[in-house]
Amino acid sequence: MILSPRIEKLAFQGLCRWVVFNTAYSSTATIPVPDGGFIILRQIIFYPYLSGATLAAQLQGSAHQLSLVEQGSQSELVYQFRDSISQVSNLGVVSNVAAGSPTIVETFATFKKNICIDMLNVPDVAGAVYGAAAVYRAEAQERPNPLGYNGTALTPNIAISGTENYFPSGEQRPFAGVSFAGAGAGVRDQLRYDYQAGRTIPAPIAADGGRQFQYPLISFGCWVFNIPISEYLNY
Repeated sequence: MILSPRIEKLAFQGLCRWVVFNTAYSSTATIPVPDGGFIILRQIIFYPYLSGATLAAQLQGSAHQLSLVEQGSQSELVYQFRDSISQVSNLGVVSNVAAGSPTIVETFATFKKNICIDMLNVPDVAGAVYGAAAVYRAEAQERPNPLGYNGTALTPNIAISGTENYFPSGEQRPFAGVSFAGAGAGVRDQLRYDYQAGRTIPAPIAADGGRQFQYPLISFGCWVFNIPISEYLNY
């Protein structure tokens, strides 16, 4: 929790409070913002997890994307995580378990409306190859649905291997026709993945001894204000 003299003053006056919002099990969640108030998001604690119906699938299901969008806004925070995996054996049954300590992200964002949280499993990129001289659009960071770009129904992505779509940061220039080129463009652009049904968080496998590690667990630390931002700036 990061404090400032202004926030400390408002907290003692009862105009704001520190809240930890916890979410788990699901691919979506909502942090409510009080009517007429706003939220400052300051911290995200992401606990490692994995998903998959088989041990092989769980290895692929250890990378995740988290996004936070203000309801009705085009602003989006995107975080991606890749979690370590260990194997444990119990009575001859081998299970994968997520390993390591939680990832703590110190961030800063203001929200005047509800915060929409989306979590997905990052798809397997084996065999993905950039198309030769593929050009990304400058507005490629915008969501195609439902926000679009300036109200226009664009699809800001390009196909990779004919099946996968990657969402880069907005750069409009040719890409090398190779996979993740070490000295080329393949490793220099940010990616965001589209939300599809097959990438939602599946139910844990009941027969797997590591099932307690097969769902997301995330904490969001927020300063919640019951006054508008305009009033906050006057203090």
